[in-house]
Amino acid sequence: MDVITVERGHLFFFFAYDVGFDISLPEARRLAEAEESPGLAGLRPAPAHLQYRPRPLSVPFGTVEVIHAGSPFRLEATAKIFDFGALSIALCLPLGQIGWEEFTSTALSLSGAGGVENAARGVAARLFDKIRPAVTRPGFADLVEEYNLWHIGGFLPAMNGSQALARFPQDIARLLTLERGDFSDAAIAEILRNPIRYFENDFCIPEWNAALVYDPRYQDTVEVLEFLNVQMLELRFFDKILHAALDDMGEEIRKKRGILSVLHDPYETPLRKLSEIKMDVSLLRERIGNALKLAGDVYLAKVYEEARRKAGAETWEGTIRDQLKALEDIYTILNNRAAASRAETLETIIILLIALEILMGLLRR
Repeated sequence: MDVITVERGHLFFFFAYDVGFDISLPEARRLAEAEESPGLAGLRPAPAHLQYRPRPLSVPFGTVEVIHAGSPFRLEATAKIFDFGALSIALCLPLGQIGWEEFTSTALSLSGAGGVENAARGVAARLFDKIRPAVTRPGFADLVEEYNLWHIGGFLPAMNGSQALARFPQDIARLLTLERGDFSDAAIAEILRNPIRYFENDFCIPEWNAALVYDPRYQDTVEVLEFLNVQMLELRFFDKILHAALDDMGEEIRKKRGILSVLHDPYETPLRKLSEIKMDVSLLRERIGNALKLAGDVYLAKVYEEARRKAGAETWEGTIRDQLKALEDIYTILNNRAAASRAETLETIIILLIALEILMGLLRR
């Protein structure tokens, strides 16, 4: 059997972090000496409006060294700053000519290496310290969303996309699932089903935590999948916020009000908090959803939608919708109780005034 060599390629490791409610990009640009990200390169015919709105900032961080299994790896680090409070750290290992087996073993080995995420978190923490004055409600959340992208620019000897899929089904399945075992024929057929193709010499197969891109013009696909990883982080972050809010509001509903509650509005604070949470989540969802529109680029839209489906975005969004609906119901309950409380307070005041008037009348006699 011929020895197959990856002519050129990259191993990308994306890590997304939430650092606040909002980031002033002009201020962050000054603080971090950042540049506007070039965004989509437009490598395939598509409308000119397919770009970020607004474009994130890009900050190069040079190389970071990761020691894994006793071997050093030097990865190129780049950070993106998004206006909706997220940072994306991309660590990339560029590869020249490398044997196929070494390519797959290196990718699988580094995908599970804690040192890679530690390096990314270190870059994110340093950047956060720099831009903190530009962040509204700053706070480095403990959540992290990660995604792996394996890029192959070409093979030696040359082969097209169909030939590569037929030649390496087991290895490709391992790269996509980050598993090392031998897959059944049925599992391979399911994993490799419906690769996204544009030309004969390319394909993209996204899975829930990794994607394989065989394409000499890979940059836009990388950009889209990195952004999707940021969106997935924010969905998890919304879920965390709403889950905590539901717990808090559940306690509010179960609270017993004391007799002195007639002297003040006991529901003012929880109702205000509920309104703020609902408004914050709605605003952020709209901004994130409108940050990058792909209608008009059929290939990138397919890549995005398939990766989004595999990552379970619809499930997360359904959960968030249910949580928002539950908060709406709680808001209605508390609002009704607040109205009843105000009515009770008014009745108490009227009774006290009547009693006072009677008392004053008796004293005048």
